Amino acid sequence: MSGTADILGHRAAIARLWDALARDKLHHAYLFEGPEGVGKHTLAIRLAMAANCTGKADPPPCGACPPCQQIRAGNHPDVLVLEPEADRATPIVSVDQIREVVRISCYHRYNARRRFIVIDPAEAMLDAAANALLKTLEEPPAGTGFVLIATHASALLPTVLSRCQRIRFSAVPEEDLTAWLEARGVEEPGLVSRASLGCPGRALSLADGALQDRRALRDRLLEVLEGGAGDIFTWSAELCSGKRQQWRPRVTEVLDVIDDLLRDVVVHAAGGKAPLLNADGAEVVAEWARQLWPDGVARCGDAVTEAREQLERNVAGRTLMDALLARVAKELGATRQASRRALDPAQG
Repeated sequence: MSGTADILGHRAAIARLWDALARDKLHHAYLFEGPEGVGKHTLAIRLAMAANCTGKADPPPCGACPPCQQIRAGNHPDVLVLEPEADRATPIVSVDQIREVVRISCYHRYNARRRFIVIDPAEAMLDAAANALLKTLEEPPAGTGFVLIATHASALLPTVLSRCQRIRFSAVPEEDLTAWLEARGVEEPGLVSRASLGCPGRALSLADGALQDRRALRDRLLEVLEGGAGDIFTWSAELCSGKRQQWRPRVTEVLDVIDDLLRDVVVHAAGGKAPLLNADGAEVVAEWARQLWPDGVARCGDAVTEAREQLERNVAGRTLMDALLARVAKELGATRQASRRALDPAQG
């Protein structure tokens, strides 16, 4: 590994950052924003390596010198990655964590040309934690820079956003991601690429057996929605069993599955040529399109968005999943009932 040629996509972002690095004009606070798994964290670490590389690669990093190896291994004393505390039920970055980072940032650097503090995900900062960071974020000690990583930048405080230079990461083009997966021997690379929505990290996860798990989850969702309220509430209880850090990924996966189905409905109903994410369930997509297009799709989409927001606000899992699944089932059921009444006036 040398330079950035092995990084998939993001050429504009790389050119902008490495040009600033070459001119010694790196900003003191960057916000890397974009979809989860698109490569934001990878590029943040690579930038820290490049800024501290002692090798002769052009462009840096060389990947072989001691600083590069330490940073890549996660044990360089001047490159700090701040993540939610693992032992908490809710994934947050606490005030105490931020205060400790601020304290460390004031110390003399060990041996780096530039200290990096990476906060991932930045949305996990509580408001009090974000406020505790503001002064240092605006005027960090010389030779210290911050990289905040966010999937939903709108969740950050305006005062944090205003202090950062924003770098937006877009999805990798499907053909590029497919070729990348093919080179790694991934089965069904086109389908995996499509299902990952252009995010290499997500694609690798799907390729590692998660695609089959996603299909099974989708089929279970469809089965539950065809059942009654009892099926919905029983499955919701199963999904949300255990501690929050245990059920949150399961709930997020269900939200992603519903989003994928709704996306396919829009493609189908609008007559688009984009391939379906649920190509093996084209009949289901067509039926949902018949039942939901267009207003029902919008209402279901709003319900998913609301559920994601509730998830971030630490609403109980049962509460948000009961409401979401019941809403989607109602939208589908209401359309079916209306169709039956239209065919049989005696039901009206």
